[in-house]
Amino acid sequence: MFGSILATILQTTLRWLMRGPKFSSWSLLMELDVNIITEAIKVLDAFGDFTWKEIRFLQDLAACSFWSLEATVERVDCNGVHGEFITSTSVTGKPKSIVFYLHGGGYCVGSCNSYRKAIVTLSKKTQSRFLVLEYARAPENQYPYALDQVFEAYKWLIGQGVEPSNVVVSGDSAGGGLAVALLVKLRDNGIPLPSCSVLMSPWTDLSPESCMQNPNKWCCVHTAFNSNNLVVRFARAYLGNANPKDPLISPQYANLSGLPPMLLMAGGHELLLHDIERFYERCKEYDMKVIFDVADYMPHVYQILHQHKEVDCSLEKIQKFICEMIENSDLSQGASGKR
Repeated sequence: MFGSILATILQTTLRWLMRGPKFSSWSLLMELDVNIITEAIKVLDAFGDFTWKEIRFLQDLAACSFWSLEATVERVDCNGVHGEFITSTSVTGKPKSIVFYLHGGGYCVGSCNSYRKAIVTLSKKTQSRFLVLEYARAPENQYPYALDQVFEAYKWLIGQGVEPSNVVVSGDSAGGGLAVALLVKLRDNGIPLPSCSVLMSPWTDLSPESCMQNPNKWCCVHTAFNSNNLVVRFARAYLGNANPKDPLISPQYANLSGLPPMLLMAGGHELLLHDIERFYERCKEYDMKVIFDVADYMPHVYQILHQHKEVDCSLEKIQKFICEMIENSDLSQGASGKR
């Protein structure tokens, strides 16, 4: 794998120097990020005998150079779930908002380790404190284990005296879908809802009707979806014998009434764009207050890639949205859940 990725780095750099960027708005770092991720997915897809533990190890290994960070990290036990409060040292004063963050990784990979660098950047740009959860991953722990864990962790956070009106629920990719499922479960159980949610490229439909069967033609990742495809493996690992159209698995089919305001973000060059557009229409059916933002030519969860003008623009939008929602949380009361 490492030889293949090294070759990708050299080829991408030479091609960029000789021909310029693939898209006019892409920097060399952005193109390297996309091509390295694409190559890694192809390798993992080609060799389907990689175990999830091996993939997690490789992911954490790739992030190990980022462990020295300009941030404070406080490890906590959130009702039996490991979590980390992460705050960039550039955050001035006591941050008013706490972002309850659920990482992506297809419910099977991803961790506090692999996301720590990205979270520090998000904390710096949004001037917020983040609580990142190490929820249980599939296939060792299938649905609804992760959802039950983040539900208990949210109750723990509120039980620490944190005002729900100062909490933002956020997530990317699978973590974004899990974030919506959490909001629905909180509402249905009468638990005070957060001020808002911020979803980056959320995976909201694990059913056969999803765009996995009809990949976006602009997709920048591997799209040869077959029985060995990594994304299909993610879904199968998480689902077990559960119904993929269960609304707490695929929020595309959930009742979204009474949920707090949402910032829904996607890349214009990503596989899940069609599904995210469908989810946006679903939100409108329930009269949710939702802002839908699509960044042209950007890949899946581009906000956690290297610094780029589109990344900076997106993070500024997130900061503005959070500030407005925290300040005006009384105006965004949900109809079915306590705030």
